Amino acid sequence: MAAIADDLLNLLRQHVLVQNVRVVNYDETPLGKLELKIRCRLAKNYQLQVWLHHEATFQDYAYQLFTDHPILRWDNAPHYPQISTAPHHFHDEIGQVGDSPLSGKPLEDLKIVLAEIEKWLASTKAA
Repeated sequence: MAAIADDLLNLLRQHVLVQNVRVVNYDETPLGKLELKIRCRLAKNYQLQVWLHHEATFQDYAYQLFTDHPILRWDNAPHYPQISTAPHHFHDEIGQVGDSPLSGKPLEDLKIVLAEIEKWLASTKAA
């Protein structure tokens, strides 16, 4: 398994929010192409999905917190060129799209995503 996949799995397995980690799809070629989808069970029926498509010349990603519907999403699909952090953008729980703090570096980005999910969960408990 590619080192980045191992590092992501280790980070997820050690995080306090994550109860269960499952690799849904893993495909790696000798030329370095990587397709990876991971799903994690969190508390209260929340799930986190991590999706990476990495090649030598580009990398696509999507991180999604969901239950039976999407809640929070971060990705770099080039759909919102007007956003200052394009192609990186964030979809909030009411469907608004805005700037994203992510940069396309999976280990750094996943830490940010997990921290944002922690903040969101804490704010929904307080409400």
